[in-house]
Amino acid sequence: MDVEGAYTLQATPEEVWKCLMDQQILRQVLPGVEHLEALDENRYAIRLAVRHAPLRGSYEGLVTVSDQEYPHCYRITVEGESRHGPVRGEGWVRLLRREHNTVVSYQGVLNVGRAGLLPAPVLRGTTKMLIQQFFLGLADQLRVMRPPEIEEASEVAAQPNQVSAQRQERAWPPEAIRASESGLPARGRTPLHSLVRRLRLGGGDPQAEERWVQAIRRTAMLAVLLLLVWVGTRLPRRLLA
Repeated sequence: MDVEGAYTLQATPEEVWKCLMDQQILRQVLPGVEHLEALDENRYAIRLAVRHAPLRGSYEGLVTVSDQEYPHCYRITVEGESRHGPVRGEGWVRLLRREHNTVVSYQGVLNVGRAGLLPAPVLRGTTKMLIQQFFLGLADQLRVMRPPEIEEASEVAAQPNQVSAQRQERAWPPEAIRASESGLPARGRTPLHSLVRRLRLGGGDPQAEERWVQAIRRTAMLAVLLLLVWVGTRLPRRLLA
């Protein structure tokens, strides 16, 4: 199964790279992570518990990071086992500076034993949702790490270059554009934050509002997954052959 996409984060490539290489942060943002341990400088033992069908189950194996070019790109290789069978995957992660932001693109191949017999749209949808959860958590970590004045300055400086950023977006590789997702801006300023505030779901408490936003996001992603599963089960059998 091919896996590719891109995500924009409000941070410099150096800041994003630091988070991607930080075990403590990865333990907080990787969906379902139960164990993460560095075996040496570039190899990690990992155990995950995925709770989303059709990939539900426990996964255990090794992750190797190689061919690092700080802070631009690195190669990642995964080898492990699961109740679905052996897990094998490899790909590249690239970081591209864009104004005050960083576009993280990923492209690779992932094979998960018997799960590969399921409809590709269902598998791709579940994988996409897990990656989305990872980047949402990473965006939250970066927002906490960056002082508020830096975030404000980034937003003000980005406004005059909006047209230029759109032109750069058109020049970005097609595989990144197809799966491009927008990183979260400063807390309370996304449309979802505005909706929660307008509906008074958090009673004016920023922390309560943030919990509502996260709950709505999780519910929305679950709804998308269920829709993909429903569509996959109704595909004509000749398409699954």
